[in-house]
Amino acid sequence: MLCRLMAKNFALISDQDLELVRGLNVLTGETGAGKSLVIEALQVGLGQRPSSDVVRAGSDRACVELVFDLEGLDLSGIPVAPQEGFLVLSRDIYRNGRSLYRINGTTVTAAVFREVGLKLVDFHGQGEQQSLLREKHHGRLLDCFGGPELLNLSRRLAGVYARHNEAGRKLDDMITGAKERARRQDTLQFQLDEIDAAGLQIGEEEELESERIYLQNASRIAELADQAYALLYGGDGHQRPAADLLSDCSRLLQELARYVPAAAGLADGLANMVYEVQEQARELARLKDAGDRDPRRLNAIEERLALIGRLKRKYGDSIASILQYRAAIAAEIETLSSAEDTIEELRRQQADLAGQWREIAERLSQLRRDAAARLSRHVTAELRELEMLEAVFAVNLEPVDGMTPHGREDAVFYFAPNPGEPAGPLSRIASGGELSRVMLALRNALAEGDKVPTLVFDEVDAGVGGRALDAVAEKLADISRHHQVICVTHAPQIASFAKRHFQISKEVVQGRTRTLVSVLDENSRLEELSRMLAGKGVSSAVRQHAAELLSRADARRH
Repeated sequence: MLCRLMAKNFALISDQDLELVRGLNVLTGETGAGKSLVIEALQVGLGQRPSSDVVRAGSDRACVELVFDLEGLDLSGIPVAPQEGFLVLSRDIYRNGRSLYRINGTTVTAAVFREVGLKLVDFHGQGEQQSLLREKHHGRLLDCFGGPELLNLSRRLAGVYARHNEAGRKLDDMITGAKERARRQDTLQFQLDEIDAAGLQIGEEEELESERIYLQNASRIAELADQAYALLYGGDGHQRPAADLLSDCSRLLQELARYVPAAAGLADGLANMVYEVQEQARELARLKDAGDRDPRRLNAIEERLALIGRLKRKYGDSIASILQYRAAIAAEIETLSSAEDTIEELRRQQADLAGQWREIAERLSQLRRDAAARLSRHVTAELRELEMLEAVFAVNLEPVDGMTPHGREDAVFYFAPNPGEPAGPLSRIASGGELSRVMLALRNALAEGDKVPTLVFDEVDAGVGGRALDAVAEKLADISRHHQVICVTHAPQIASFAKRHFQISKEVVQGRTRTLVSVLDENSRLEELSRMLAGKGVSSAVRQHAAELLSRADARRH
């Protein structure tokens, strides 16, 4: 329920803090005092668009804050978790038209803010009866009245319908994209074949580059190797090769070691060096023959590297990335190839979901027919208590073609206020006063199933008088047993049932007008009810009448 409503710099409201209670909260006051302004503050605090002049003159912003006690409510869909069982909605409205929305201190979007507000408060006013007069909501209200089984089936049906539609959308996309998939598959298959035909290997390009450098410089390699070989092992006729000189030196050191044992290590080291020189000489001998390599091998390498270069320009910057691309397109080709299987699977899913929908819809229709008959009887009986003795309320189940998210029928509320006159849709038949009482009758019938905790009635008594007004007052009291009710009224009969009575007034301070909200005690309530009964001419008889209203309301509550 709504615990507190705080508004600051909101039009004529300078700074007000209202503490509300469970049951019936009533707002009364002279015409023009600002009762509707309090309701507007509540609506704006729940996300409704404010009027252009909502920010009080001299201020840069208006602020509205609402505190809700969530005890006993299932609000699992709220995106910001309640804190210690409370939820705080706050909104700052700036003079430039922008707003800042917060839930428990966390900034949220306007859409999220409004969605949360719809779960917490429902408004009912003359000319705008909210969900009760929106025909698209009648089915939901009927399902709520029908009980848990009907509600659960309704939710299941909506889920099946959504999955059926999603399967249909995917199927349409698959069928529509058949030609594009075929073109895509041909393109990918060409690329795959081109890559596979190349037979690429990781590290191949580096090896070919190295071999190409070798072959391109084969003559120079042979020349240098020949010169080095001559110096190391072959000799050039003018000087002995290094290998021979090292061998001679090794023999001398071996002989020296017979006399100087320490020279043995030098001899061994030099012997190893001679062996290394011989190995290097043999390698140089092989390099001398490089100039004799087949030039066709170099051409083959150039062609292979050119092929790799072309593939790199098309599919990746290395052989590894080309092969990764190849794996990706192979997987896509596999997916495209299985498109027909996917289409058949989607068709099977659609058929299965359509069967589920028909089965659930049939059971829903049965339950709704029973619920519609019961709700029609219940509301018609409620109207009798509201002094509409000949009125008839009916729930018509109108067939719809094809699959829908809510079943095979639309529920539409019909109303016949006078005997002998044909019934018509509620939103077009009822007058203002009749509409108020039909709304109350519906609300009382739906009270236990309706999950919205707070109901706001703005001048629900308009167009209602006499005994009907007494009945409306009692009906509001009945509804307040199941919901918190906030009611703006000019009727003392309704105000007498208030659990908390607020008086709205205006005052002028230092040349500025402001709206004040006061909580009335028992004595001031008596004076306010007397004013509502007689205006300015309050007599002892009027006060007696007001006291009787309070006494009667108190007796009925107990």
